Amino acid sequence: MKIALFLFSDYTKSWLDSGILSELSSHSELVIYGHQDVIAKINKQGLGVETIAIPEFKKSRSTQHLQMVSLINRRIISSSFAFRLRRLMFGDLRLFQKRRTILVFLFAVFYNFKRLARFILNNPIEVIAFFRPFGILIECLLRRKFVLLSSKKFQSISLDDSIKLAILPSAAIEHQIYEFIEYLKTTTISSAICIENWDNLTSKSILISIPDYVFVMGSFCKSHGVAIQGLEESQIVVAGLPRFNPYRGIPLKSNESNLLKKSRFRILYLGFSVPHNEKNLINEIIKLLDASEMKDKYEFFYKPHPARQLRFYELDKLPPIVHVIDGNPGLSGFSAIPMIDPEHIQNILDADVVISTPTSMAIETMMLNVPIIVDATDDGVHRTTASSSLKEYLHLRDLQRLERLPIAASPYELVDLLLGQFLGYAPYTAPNLENLIELKASNYASHILNLANRL
Repeated sequence: MKIALFLFSDYTKSWLDSGILSELSSHSELVIYGHQDVIAKINKQGLGVETIAIPEFKKSRSTQHLQMVSLINRRIISSSFAFRLRRLMFGDLRLFQKRRTILVFLFAVFYNFKRLARFILNNPIEVIAFFRPFGILIECLLRRKFVLLSSKKFQSISLDDSIKLAILPSAAIEHQIYEFIEYLKTTTISSAICIENWDNLTSKSILISIPDYVFVMGSFCKSHGVAIQGLEESQIVVAGLPRFNPYRGIPLKSNESNLLKKSRFRILYLGFSVPHNEKNLINEIIKLLDASEMKDKYEFFYKPHPARQLRFYELDKLPPIVHVIDGNPGLSGFSAIPMIDPEHIQNILDADVVISTPTSMAIETMMLNVPIIVDATDDGVHRTTASSSLKEYLHLRDLQRLERLPIAASPYELVDLLLGQFLGYAPYTAPNLENLIELKASNYASHILNLANRL
C-alpha cells in the first residue's frame, strides 16, 4: 500500500514532530513530496522513507481570483464567509464604538473608508462579482482557466502509478492544493485534504476543486462540510487534528483542586489571534479579583496567541502580578503555532483555571480536563472581539453546543465563575468533546491507513 504525502507548506510540526509520519512509515510504503527545506528536516529524522524534493510553484493570480469570487457568490451559505468579507473590505475597527469620542469616531470613519477604497482598487474583479449575474459569469470564466492551468502546472512531478492515496495537509487550503487536486483528477490517484485547523471548511474558502476525501476534526466539522461545501458524508473522515496528535493518551488532570499543594490559585489566560483587547480585560479582571475573597491568594499568567494580530486602543501595560508566557516572539501565521511539547502542555496543566478566548487552545485545555472559562466579552472596539467572533464564526458557535461549558459575557461574569471555582460553590464538570474532536483512535495516522486500505 503506497501513500504519498504532499507538503506544499511546512507542516513538519504537525506531521513530523507529532509522530504521525513515524506511524505512517511503519505501516505503509510512504513517499513524501515537499520543498527542499522541508525534505531536509524530514531526512534528518532518519525515518527511512522515500523523499522527493519539488519546486515552489508560483502563485496563480487567476486561482486566487476564483477562490474569492466563489466565496462572494456563496457568502449567504455561511455567516463566517460574510464575516470574513466584511473584515477584508472594512478592516477590524468598528465604525460605531462604545464610549468613544468624536475624534475616535472620525478616525474610524476614515479607517473604514480607506480599507474599502483599498479593497476596491486592489480587487476590481471581486467587486464586480458582488453583482450576482456578473459574479456567476466571472466564476465560470475563471474556472475554465483554472482547469487548464492545473492540468499543466504539475507535469514536472513524477507520480508512481502504484500510489493509492495522495494526502494534502492544508491550514488555509492554499491555491496549490486546489490546483493539485484538479490535476490528480487526470490520474488514478485518490486525493485527500487533511484539514490542519478548526475553521477551514466554514470560514477560509469554498472548495473550488473537490477532493475525493476530506479529513476533519470532529462531527460538528463534518456537518459543516456537508452543509457548506456540498461534500457527501462518505467523503468526510472524522479524524481529529494532526497537530493535536500528542494529546492522545495523555493522562487527564484530576478534577480535584491542587490548591492545598500550592500557596496560590493559578489562573492562565489564553489570548486571541484576531483583534480583541484582552489586555484591557485582564486589567479589569485583576481589579475585581483584588476586591474579592481571592485577593493575595492567586497568581495570574497570560499567554498571548502566537499569531496575534494588531489591535486598536489596547492598553500597553499589564498589572505587575501578571506573568507573560511568550514562546514565539517575532513569528507569525501558521509558523508561529507552538510545538505540542511537554512544556506547552505543562503550562496548561499547571493552571487551576484557564480563561480562554474562543480559539483552538480552548480545545487543548478541555482535552487535558483542566477547568476552563471561555471569554465571550465585547471590547467595544473591534469587529472581531471575542463576543462577535462567537456569534459570527460557525465553528466557534459549536462551543456553545457543548453542555456544561462555562462562557462569560462580561468581566463580572468571568470573575464570578472564577470565584465559583476557587471557593468550591460551582465545581467544574468537563464537557463531552465527542462531537467537537475525535480522540478515541490511538493515532491520527490510523484514519489515513484505514482509508488507504479501503481503496
